Amino acid sequence: MRQRAAAAVGAAARGLRGLATASRPGVTAAVMNRTTVALYLSGAGVVLVGYLLRPGLTHGELAPAFIGGCVLAAAGVHALRRRMRVWHYHLTHLSGVIVITVGVSSAGPDGWADAWIFALVAVEAVFFFPAAVAAAHVALIVAGLSLALGSSGSLEPGGVAMVASVVVALAVAVRALARAAEVSGIDPLTLLPDRTTTTERLERALEAAQRGGPPLVLALFGVDHLQSTNQRAGHAAGDALLRATAVAWRGLLPRGAVLGRWGGDQYALLVRAEAGAARQLVAQLHAAVPEGHSASSGVVIAEVGDEVRDLVDRAEGALAAAKRHQRGSSHLWTPGLPTVRGLYAALEDGSVEVHYQPVVRLLDGRTTGAEALVRWRRGDSYVPPGDFLPQAEASGAVVQLGRHVLQRACIDAASWPVPADGVPLTVAVNASGPELEEPDYAAWVVAALHRAGLPSRRLVVEVLEGQLDEHSPAVVDNLHALRAAGVRIAVDDFGTGWSGLARLSSLPLDVLKVDRSFVTAVEEGHEAPLCAGVIALAHALDLTIVAEGVETPHQASWLGEHGCEEGQGWLWAPALPTGAFAKRLLSEASRLGAGA
Repeated sequence: MRQRAAAAVGAAARGLRGLATASRPGVTAAVMNRTTVALYLSGAGVVLVGYLLRPGLTHGELAPAFIGGCVLAAAGVHALRRRMRVWHYHLTHLSGVIVITVGVSSAGPDGWADAWIFALVAVEAVFFFPAAVAAAHVALIVAGLSLALGSSGSLEPGGVAMVASVVVALAVAVRALARAAEVSGIDPLTLLPDRTTTTERLERALEAAQRGGPPLVLALFGVDHLQSTNQRAGHAAGDALLRATAVAWRGLLPRGAVLGRWGGDQYALLVRAEAGAARQLVAQLHAAVPEGHSASSGVVIAEVGDEVRDLVDRAEGALAAAKRHQRGSSHLWTPGLPTVRGLYAALEDGSVEVHYQPVVRLLDGRTTGAEALVRWRRGDSYVPPGDFLPQAEASGAVVQLGRHVLQRACIDAASWPVPADGVPLTVAVNASGPELEEPDYAAWVVAALHRAGLPSRRLVVEVLEGQLDEHSPAVVDNLHALRAAGVRIAVDDFGTGWSGLARLSSLPLDVLKVDRSFVTAVEEGHEAPLCAGVIALAHALDLTIVAEGVETPHQASWLGEHGCEEGQGWLWAPALPTGAFAKRLLSEASRLGAGA
């Protein structure tokens, strides 16, 4: 009974936390911050106009204090923009309602005029939050408005109800407009058809192609290194690149062709044409990408009996192959390339395995843990991760894949023996961007630990440097929730992105993994200043350091001498299947026991 009650309480707490940290699709931390600042200043402006144009108010002495408070609040929200998360904006709303309620209550007969400021808070709530949360905010606003007007005596109950009704009606109208914009079928950034609309047109085009005429060609384009552009020059620069690309390509389309925003850095091109003409059009689009940038593409020609999912799967596979071969290239799908549908089937039949690469303490060579790495077995060989992970991430299949790997890794790690020094081994699991964007990711990880019986301190969640996006409230909230639960956080492939020191120091990080490109530079007779600099930075941030891609004894020795605590690489072992890794642990335990 107690366990069921505790589980129910835990589920309720996770549900409440999910609501508190959720925002509407497309509403980023930057949007929330700018909007909050603008509405604070708008409130100050409204009161200022009333103060100047309505002399002799009974509460005129309160106006300067209110105006000054709004300006200071706007400045504070702007100054803290890099640290504020979704739940902080619930507090700004609550404080706003309290301040307005007190102000209107103190206004006496003139309070009804100032009560309209409640509408600003209502508009922000319905713009920011999902429907259930927004409704709770509006209910709180109506309660505050009714209390304020009732206590001030400025309106009779009927007048109070009228003002409240107008505020609610305005909130509902803004919500409806925001919802209409989401489902209008046009991507607001590029003004191209969005993914839903493009998919509908793809369905109609596929039906028409099955009846005869020129074949249907689907090409998926991915703008190369968009994430690096966002990190290096800011998200505004990345958005400008996406808009410029859309404008350049739109002018090249032949009659009947469709160009749509597929999501993220991707576009979809649909065209009825023979293979030669379609490939010529794809080449023209490649050449029209804004100077200094490039795009990769995957092309597929529809066949008899194809469905939309078949075409998209093959196009994503071809795009992944193009990126793997050479950025800026185009690849025509050929049989044998892995597909997302094949990956889902592999997850069902057990063909997706988890292998473990040992992490070794450089001081004495003892294994301290392992990194869990996904492997897809197909027949007698394995599909290279680079052949399926990019399309898994683009399609969203990476969320199910990541959960499978994490649950398997927790179960396996719980069975590993405790080393002779008494310090349990850790297991590191990679978290992709789409996983970290899931509002319930942290709660799911904690639940997976409980199911496996693995203490949270033995799990390390690895996040690529490029995924440490300060503009994503969900990512930051999940990282903080994992750390609060006792899970350690590692930044992976450090040095390949554009993370600033301020951003790294503000996030809940425990481990820094030095990218193999820095380790490779460590050669006998040569200094490696960049690698030494990364290690010094990690020490300054009080982070544990793990070097990746260690292949020679000299590299291991140099890293240890420069303060790196742990390493992994082929010097000790590649990624091993579960059974082989368990045998390695037993062999190491026997060797160390014999030497004791």
